[in-house]
Amino acid sequence: MDIEAANKLQAQIQDSRQKYTYFLLTAAGACIGYAVEKATGPALQWKSIALAASLIAWAASFWFGCRAVKRNEYGLQYNHAWHVEARSPADKIALDSLLTSEARSSASSSRWQFRFFVVGGGSFVLWRLLELSLR
Repeated sequence: MDIEAANKLQAQIQDSRQKYTYFLLTAAGACIGYAVEKATGPALQWKSIALAASLIAWAASFWFGCRAVKRNEYGLQYNHAWHVEARSPADKIALDSLLTSEARSSASSSRWQFRFFVVGGGSFVLWRLLELSLR
């Protein structure tokens, strides 16, 4: 595979990953808003624990999504510096280390973003089932 084709493929992968991260950020925000809107009645009931868990999980998902975006941005800055500003092999080695660290951190944040989003959804469904069964 030639370099130009590899670069285009990498750009498509990066674009797809960013869209997925932003989709989950939007979905988590919408879920928080919907859950707050659906919450009615006394807040201190035992069944509200599942609702609180869903809100906390979605908030964590949102936070990890923001962290993934920021880490990805840092990685792009380090990559730019590697190509434009790095003069010596020592500079490139240091930037390689930073790039690897940011890539790992961004990937980890993305995984946790998805996990917390799913946990929030499960908790919300549990809360709705408890609401409906106790009527």
